[in-house]
Formats: sequence, C-alpha cells, structure tokens
Amino acid sequence: MKSIRRISLVISLAVLASSALASLTWGATTMQAAVYQGDKLTLQTREIPEPGANEVRIKVRAAGVNPVDYSAMGAREGNIPGFDVSGTIDSVGAGVTAFKVGDAVLARGRAAYAQYAVAPVATVSLKPAKLSFEEAAGIPIVGETAYRALVEVASLRAGQRILVHGGAGGVGSAGVQIAKARGAYVIATGSPRNHEFLRAIGASEVIDYNTVKFEAQLENLDVVLNTVDVATGVRSLGVLKPDGILVSVVQQPSAEQCGAAKVRCARPDRGTGPSVAALLDKVGELVAAGQYRVNVDRTFALAQANDAWELAKQKHTRGKLIITMPN
Repeated sequence: MKSIRRISLVISLAVLASSALASLTWGATTMQAAVYQGDKLTLQTREIPEPGANEVRIKVRAAGVNPVDYSAMGAREGNIPGFDVSGTIDSVGAGVTAFKVGDAVLARGRAAYAQYAVAPVATVSLKPAKLSFEEAAGIPIVGETAYRALVEVASLRAGQRILVHGGAGGVGSAGVQIAKARGAYVIATGSPRNHEFLRAIGASEVIDYNTVKFEAQLENLDVVLNTVDVATGVRSLGVLKPDGILVSVVQQPSAEQCGAAKVRCARPDRGTGPSVAALLDKVGELVAAGQYRVNVDRTFALAQANDAWELAKQKHTRGKLIITMPN
C-alpha cells in the first residue's frame, strides 16, 4: 500500500512539474502588444517574434510615437504599430557580430508597441549612457531623419542661416539641435508656449507662426527645414537665397515652383547614403557631447497606447510622446 502511495505521489509531482514547465514555456513565447483593431489600439497577447539573419530581438523598455505610426502604414487591421524602440538585446540572428545579448540599444525596428521587437542590425545603435530608455526611444526616426536632411542632403555648415518650421516637434527639435551643433544660425517657428524651449535647445530667433508671417520678416536664408505641410513649404521658397535649399519631411512644392524660385528642393532618402545605424551613431555622439537631448513630453503605459495616438494627432507635442512597457 505504501509503495502504491509513493508511486501516486511521484506521478502527481511529475504532472505538476510538467504543468509548471508548460506554463513557463507559454510565458516565454508570448508577449503583450498594442494591436490596431476596430479603429483603435487594444492590448492583446501575441507570439514573441524571432530575429532573422542580420537582425536582433530587443526586450523593449520604451517605444516612441511618430505620425507614421498612425498613418495608413501603421493603422492596419491586426497590425502592431511602431518603429522607434529602445531596450536590451535578448537574442541575435545569424550573422550578427556587432551586438550581443544584454547590450542596451535604440533602433528603428518594427512592431515596436510590444514587449519584444525585432530590428535589422543596419538600424541599431548603442544607447547613449546619458539617456534613459524613455529618452532614447525618442531618437530613432526623428534624429536620423533630421541628421540626414541637414547634413547629408543640405550639407549644412557653420555660419549658414537656417529656418526650422515646427521647431518644437520631434523632427523639428532634432533639427534645431543638429543645426546648432553644426554652427549654423538657427531660426525656428513655434507657438508662444514653446519659445523658451526652442531657445534652450539652440534657436537664436523664434517666430510665432500664429501672429507673424515669416516670409515678411526673413530673406536670403541658406536652408529651410519644413516639417509642417506643403503650403508652408511653398511660402518658404521666397525666403531662400538663389540656390538655397528647402528640405521637406512632408510633401514638397512642385519642381516647377522650386525652379521658378531658383532654389533646390529635396527630401531625405533612406535608400541612399549612410545607414540608419550610422546616423544614429552620429546623433549619439552629439548626445555624449551635450549637444542633443530628448524632451519627453509625456509617457503612456502600453495599455494606454491609443491615448498616446489621440494626443499625438493634435500635433501640439513638445518633443516626444513615449510608450513604456510592462515588466
């Protein structure tokens, strides 16, 4: 009888151990994610993605919110939106040698509104030690875009005069700081509540776009960075000197309009020039030198991702909105 009881006890313990292992395995293969469903973001359970060749998987600490996230590209039924991510690498794909498990990084990945996200190595950079994960998540798209626009496209250099439209926004605030670090004289447009902020990050002049027509006050500029809309870009053509350059991250004026104004019009293109990672490294150097910082306007828990979108759509953000992940 005692032998039977011992056998029953052993079987019961084995069943419990098997159940515990199954539970552990399930927990290790699923994650929480904000999923676009029914015209809004909802918290759902999804499988943890696996990195492919030349990719890393990041245990996400924070994700940045960008307009592209809630555009037609991000707002697709069943899609996990988001590109900007910061966290620690927890798995590497075949061929990855530049990073290892445990590295703290920021990246332009995919499906970033989740506890785990995958990113190509060509978009990954080590997180600057000076920055929190929340601050680092505010860099990838805006930092790389602004750096590519001003340095790679406009070849901005010391002594030139530049106008940054929407200077308090994500790309705008990145552009103001990068332009200042390049030694340019920076003019920025913004609402009155952001004027002090704009001066603090490097603008020498600030124009209230609500009450002042910038084209009536400015002329002979070398560069304009337009982050607002095509109408603002058209109005900007007249403030540039001949052969000056308008760089737009939104729709730009037509080739005929640019030609008539005798200025160059261009857009930053990730398909040419240095990789995303290379430019994120450059922004990281500015961070280390104290020439670039990220203003986190507000943070949201992953379950509040839809609230972050609604606030972002109002387009009054100072710096970045950030989504943080549960442990």
